[in-house]
Amino acid sequence: MENASKALIIAAEVLFGVLLVTVGLFIFRAMGDFSDTVEDNIEQTVIRQFNAQYEEYLFKHDKLTAQDVVTLGNLAKNYNDYRGEIAITVKVNNVESKFVNAHALTDKDIYEFINQYSVKNEIYFTCKTINYNPESGKIDNIVLAKN
Repeated sequence: MENASKALIIAAEVLFGVLLVTVGLFIFRAMGDFSDTVEDNIEQTVIRQFNAQYEEYLFKHDKLTAQDVVTLGNLAKNYNDYRGEIAITVKVNNVESKFVNAHALTDKDIYEFINQYSVKNEIYFTCKTINYNPESGKIDNIVLAKN
């Protein structure tokens, strides 16, 4: 009788141990899924914030000034120089060939661009297309055109 009661106690302890391990694994798995969700949300927020600095120029429609074009080009240039996971290009159509790549303008070119398209004549630009990189979700190409 004494051995039977000890066997039942041991069996109960083993079942209790298995139950604790099962609950522990369930909690571990649930926390892993939760942390993945949090990481995905943080990543999506970072991508939205990154894209927002370029997308704000979309809402100006056909009222982009030469200074806006230069700002977009400088944003892309700074990103390409310092972070550079993807290269961002800002193309400007219907302008002199040396001004087509706004993301690669030198200080001298910027001065000439603003002088020619803003100081001498108030010319506006339109954002024609924005391309999002399919892998990262971040903007990688912007095409502008002179009105």
